[in-house]
Amino acid sequence: MPVKRDVSGLSGTEFDVLVVGAGIYGAAIALDAAQRGLSVALIDRGDFGAATSFNSLKTIHGGVRSLLSGNLREMREFIRERRALSRIAPHLVHPLPFLIPTFRYSVRNSLALRLFLTAYDLGSWDRNDIGDPSKQLPPSRVVSFEEFERLYPEVNGSRVSGGAIWHDCQMYSSERVTFAFVQTACETGAVAANYVEAVSFLRRGGRIEGVRARDALGSAELDIRARLTINAAGPWAARVVGLLRGESPRRPGPLSKTMNFVIRRLTGEYAIGGVAGSRFLIMVPWRDCSVAGTSHEPYHGDPDDLTVTTADVERFLAELNIAFPFAKLTPADVRLVHCGLLPMFATKGPEVKLVKKSWVVDHRTDGIEGLMSVQGVRFTTARSTAERAVDLAASILGRRVGICRSAKSPLAGGDIPNFDEFLSDALSRRPAGISEQALRRLVMCYGTRYGEVLRTLSGDPDGALPIGESCGVTRSEVLRAIRDEMAVRLADVLLRRTEAGTAGHPGDDAVSHVATLMAAECGWDRARIGAEIAQFEKTYRIAPA
Repeated sequence: MPVKRDVSGLSGTEFDVLVVGAGIYGAAIALDAAQRGLSVALIDRGDFGAATSFNSLKTIHGGVRSLLSGNLREMREFIRERRALSRIAPHLVHPLPFLIPTFRYSVRNSLALRLFLTAYDLGSWDRNDIGDPSKQLPPSRVVSFEEFERLYPEVNGSRVSGGAIWHDCQMYSSERVTFAFVQTACETGAVAANYVEAVSFLRRGGRIEGVRARDALGSAELDIRARLTINAAGPWAARVVGLLRGESPRRPGPLSKTMNFVIRRLTGEYAIGGVAGSRFLIMVPWRDCSVAGTSHEPYHGDPDDLTVTTADVERFLAELNIAFPFAKLTPADVRLVHCGLLPMFATKGPEVKLVKKSWVVDHRTDGIEGLMSVQGVRFTTARSTAERAVDLAASILGRRVGICRSAKSPLAGGDIPNFDEFLSDALSRRPAGISEQALRRLVMCYGTRYGEVLRTLSGDPDGALPIGESCGVTRSEVLRAIRDEMAVRLADVLLRRTEAGTAGHPGDDAVSHVATLMAAECGWDRARIGAEIAQFEKTYRIAPA
């Protein structure tokens, strides 16, 4: 079902809920609220999932570290949410094995880790209560030195005694996951628009009744009225609250600048762990590359001024080379830097202590009615935080709503009882002219809706052509993104609707090809094409130190 950018549909009515900010948290709130029968509007000053949500290690956590710190409640939440995402987006979320070494004469010896993983498996007894056999996670285990060396031959050291294996999950495309929440919310009745910025609140006395917003693409201003406004703007949440002018409601705390690097492929089938000083780092296999993370350091600037410098890259590469000495990483190995801002506790010096739990605030405690704020900390817990937020929203609105369905209702393209069988069936019926690799990618991106892309391919003699010599994304995927998925900027297509630029620069020919297609579809002139290309290229630019 096509999803259209409907700015006019945002005005002229009063919504039950207006969500400001369409990262993964805002998108999940919009979907849950719509599924429970509330009328919903969703806006973002940029594209869906273009800011903090774009900074992802691509993993869906199951709470191993939570158990290590003794937080069983948090562990159980991670396990539930990992299972929920595997169920509702089976084409996008897949099992991923993790492997770490065990050491002689260390607290991380084989016996200690065997006991720890046994406790973890007992605590995740319902991890496979999902139905789809392709999403079943096997028990954790400790392996001998010989097997560990076969699985991870790069590690050497006289103290290594073997290894420990457990399973979490990985997103094939975190960007498509976020958009799937937006798409499903729209198909459930929500009205959404990207590039619409809240510039002030609509107020009557001490009550918020929505926002005045600006359409960044058309420059027009419009009033979006809602009985309840939910501020889900991530690191910009304080700025949104600041629109109240003179009020002092609760504000987010300090922020941590976080980075993940997309690098050349250094891992096999397993994600691997390594230690640099007191920090545990992870390197995961993803598509034809690896993703390594995560770095953290306090950030004191404006979120709009967030940049990646050569010093940032060199500093994190040094940490990664300590954790994974076999990698011998250099700046030339870095294909793309994911950078974002996460909430942290105030600390002295360079130490970063991240906020562990997402928070949901009713600003009636600050004397302001009609306003909530939500701040998230992990991709994994977005859905459960949204459930809490909508529970509170319904209470504030005095509405009796349906039960939350977002843990079990498939996202767009996700109605797949057995993903392995679905993929095998799709490959067995592969049409002529489409490679197995290309079809596999379409299924992984679009799930049950891959056939819609194939129909576009069959109706366009050039539809199956790749957009670039080194980029397999097809012309038809680009046209679908523009016509049916609210992609209105070059970066929307190349970074968040298709996978063209998500594992590194797609090539100048691909960028030029897509810009030309968008110019024809959107009426761009030569100046606009140049501006769009220049803006897109900033994604891969590293600022001087």
